Amino acid sequence: MSKIISTTGDTDFVWTEEAIINGVLEFPNQREPTTLVVYYQGEAGYASFVAGASLVGEQEPVCKIFSKLHQVEPMNSLPLPTFPEWRLYEMRNLDGRRYFILRISHAYTPSPEQTKSWLYNYPVMRDIITECSKRGVDELVYLTSHVMQNFIYDDQPQIPPNELIVYDYQEPEDTTLQLTNGDVIDDLQLIVPSPTWIMCSLFNSFCTNPIRGVWLVLCGNDNTTYLNISEADRLLDYMYDVHGLEYDTVYYSEMMDALKLAEHIGGNQQ
Repeated sequence: MSKIISTTGDTDFVWTEEAIINGVLEFPNQREPTTLVVYYQGEAGYASFVAGASLVGEQEPVCKIFSKLHQVEPMNSLPLPTFPEWRLYEMRNLDGRRYFILRISHAYTPSPEQTKSWLYNYPVMRDIITECSKRGVDELVYLTSHVMQNFIYDDQPQIPPNELIVYDYQEPEDTTLQLTNGDVIDDLQLIVPSPTWIMCSLFNSFCTNPIRGVWLVLCGNDNTTYLNISEADRLLDYMYDVHGLEYDTVYYSEMMDALKLAEHIGGNQQ
C-alpha cells in the first residue's frame, strides 16, 4: 500500500495514498471540502468514544499521526500491542461530503500532576489543523461529554441524558448556553477542560480555508455509571440528524459488550 509521509511543525503524518472506504476507492490525500470530527477516547463514561468509534466501525485509518510530544507509555504488551499514534479515518455522509474522524487515543488532560496541558497539546493540534487544511478541511465538530458536570467546587450546568449543548465556537462572545430542546441555561458558566477547548480555539486561528463552522457538541456525563449509553446514543443521533453520518450498528454492539465486560472484570478486581 502506497504511503505519503509529510511533516508539519512537530508532527509527522503517514497518509495512505489510496483507501477503500465502504467499497469505494478514495484518495485521502487529495483536496476537497471536508468536515473534521474529533473525539478523545479516554473520557469518563465513554460516550464520545462509543459515538466516534461507531461512526468509523472496522475502517482502517487513512492517516497515522506521530509526534514526540505525544504522551506514550514506555512499556507495551504482546500480543496486540497498543499503538502510539493518533489515527485519522475517512467516511462520507449521505450527501457525499467527506468527513475525517480523528481519534485522540491519549492526551494531556488537566490534573494536579499534569499542569502542562497547553504546552504539549497546542503544537500537535496546530499541526493537525494546518495539515488537514491543505486537504480541504473547513469545518470542525468536536464530540465530548460534560465531564465537569459534577465538579464539586463550582455549580455546573446539567445536561440531561437525552439532550446536548451545541456551542458555536466561531462566536465565543455568545453568552447563551442552550440545550437542543430549546431550553436556555442561565447564570452558569460551563467549565471545558483541555484538549477540547484547545482544539476548537486553534481551529479558528489555523484553518486556512473559509470556515464553515466550529461546533463543540457536549452530551451529559453520569459519574454514577461506568458506561453512559444514553449519552452516546444522543451523540450518534445528532451526527445522523445534522450531518447525515450513519454508524456501524454491529461494531457498536460489539464495543458495548467489550466495555461492559471490562466493567465487570474491573469490578471483580476491586
